[in-house]
Amino acid sequence: MKGWMRSANALVVCSLFAVGVAVAQTGDGVKPPAGELVPAYTRTVLPNGLVLLVLEQHEVPVVNFQLIFRSGSIADPAGKEGLAEATLTMLRKGTTSRTAEQTAEELDTLGGTLDLEPGFERCGVSAQFLSKDVDRGLELVSDMLLHPRFDEGELKKLIDLNVDGLRDLKDTPRVVVGNYYDSFLFPGHPFGRPIGGTEKSLPAIGRADVQAFYEANMRPEGAILAVAGDIDAATIRSRVEKALGAWPKGKFVAQTETAPKAFKGRKVLLVDKPDATQTYFRIGNVGVAKGDPDDPSLDVVNTVFGGRFTSWLMTELRTKSGLSYNAHSSFVERKVPGAFYISSFTRVDDTGKAMDMALDILDRLHKKGLTDAELASAKNYIRGQFPPDYETPGQLAEAMCELEFFGLDRSFINLHTQRTDAVTGAEAKKVIAKRYPQKDLAIVLVGPAAKIRKTAAKYGPVTEKSIDEAGF
Repeated sequence: MKGWMRSANALVVCSLFAVGVAVAQTGDGVKPPAGELVPAYTRTVLPNGLVLLVLEQHEVPVVNFQLIFRSGSIADPAGKEGLAEATLTMLRKGTTSRTAEQTAEELDTLGGTLDLEPGFERCGVSAQFLSKDVDRGLELVSDMLLHPRFDEGELKKLIDLNVDGLRDLKDTPRVVVGNYYDSFLFPGHPFGRPIGGTEKSLPAIGRADVQAFYEANMRPEGAILAVAGDIDAATIRSRVEKALGAWPKGKFVAQTETAPKAFKGRKVLLVDKPDATQTYFRIGNVGVAKGDPDDPSLDVVNTVFGGRFTSWLMTELRTKSGLSYNAHSSFVERKVPGAFYISSFTRVDDTGKAMDMALDILDRLHKKGLTDAELASAKNYIRGQFPPDYETPGQLAEAMCELEFFGLDRSFINLHTQRTDAVTGAEAKKVIAKRYPQKDLAIVLVGPAAKIRKTAAKYGPVTEKSIDEAGF
């Protein structure tokens, strides 16, 4: 995740270019500043439809690969939530020519890394190798992508492990409060379904489901591969084609995403965990999509409100009152609007005090807005914290992939601090009224219901469920 707290999901590039021709990435008509965070790179579409993005960076002898599939858990069939994550994970469980142990041993021999990252809208594979080992590394990645075994026994072990893991997670409310919040905020929408599935959905997944998901969604024409590091942009295409050119096209169909409806009124979900000594809570509503015109203003406002250690939420809930160790606010940006939330936790006996304080701070934001000094402080903070997210080859490969995925230009990153610097007090006031919900709020609490039931009822009609119930 990025250091600035506005988004779990990241950034990336692109305009449309001729298929099969590598071209330099251009701007959006605004002249980028000197010392671009994301320099110009090449974009090529291979004959099998794979989009290849390449950026040379020769400071260290390593090369990073970031591959994303334009499909994630939103493509899970109803009743088989967790299928996308299971399919992605099974790519590491052996191929037709290698066991999982053999792949791990070869990675160790190369000193390389290979990681998998599931998501709602996309799934990712990232790898890093020394520049001298690029071809051997690509062969390993190719074998995993093109020849997965999908062993039935390995799948059963994975499913059993994940089901046990879900039960263990529920012993850690700070980890699962987000799952309950998403389910409550997005009823009937794919964003409300857990990426990792549930205790009921996971056992319903079989090998045929995994194979079908792979065939439909993990195809080259639905994938983006970014390469950044100590490589020659002029030759990397042939090396990638050698490794992945035999990856056949399938029948990939991009998922159509529907924007979730904003929550109306105030409603409360109380998740009962009788042995909890703290109450974890989230408060919010539907937020904004990636690339929204309000993005710079939101970054400035949220930095002050709940996006840094010295934010209003942290100052009041932690520093001054000692009610919590952590409090923050965040906008989760996706192709369509994700969640906005205020999140914190406190001792059970202080649940009402902490929640009242969080809501009072939200009211203060609407009534008083930001001072000129707070605006200036936020801009300085962003100017210092934003650039370090785009320094390493791995960070740049991720940025290229995400810009491509979201259809954004390099200037989305390169001009971001210029745009936040230009935010005025009037624009901040406007975005507060528009984007920070005040009356319409989804509120989720995880804690001992017997002790906080009356407190929860102060905030709206309460739906109650046990944390021991399957799912979220």
